[in-house]
Amino acid sequence: MMVLTEVSPVLLWFLSGLVFLGLELLLPGLIVFFFGIGAWCAALVLYFMPMSLASQLLIFLGASLLCLILLRSTLKKVFLGRTLERDAMDTPLPPDGTAEVIEDILPPALGKVKYRGSFWQASALTPLPKGTVVRVLEKQNLTIMVGPIDTQGEG
Repeated sequence: MMVLTEVSPVLLWFLSGLVFLGLELLLPGLIVFFFGIGAWCAALVLYFMPMSLASQLLIFLGASLLCLILLRSTLKKVFLGRTLERDAMDTPLPPDGTAEVIEDILPPALGKVKYRGSFWQASALTPLPKGTVVRVLEKQNLTIMVGPIDTQGEG
């Protein structure tokens, strides 16, 4: 039976890095990943030069935090991507845009429209059946106000 003191510290750091990377698959946020990188950095440095446990921990924490601060935002964009909904929400709506009703709008209930490739909840002052092309009047948080094209935004 192998005793823990007989196991190479380099191997322990490498395996702990694998554990951190495995945990990243279970936990959201892209943070634990960088502790795995820090553990691998500690293993690499320890492989080339022997050092105390305190030094190993400093290398682990320093490398983890440095990678977290410098690389997280870049890697988050690469791996998690950007959502079309967020880009669509942040983009101001043109005053004369048109959309297509894809779910009946029966005031005061909301319906749905397809606008610029995204689906939006929509409200209107008059009932609008599915398939109607409507004019986008304004955006109110995550809901857009629409009206028939013949009103030219009046209402």
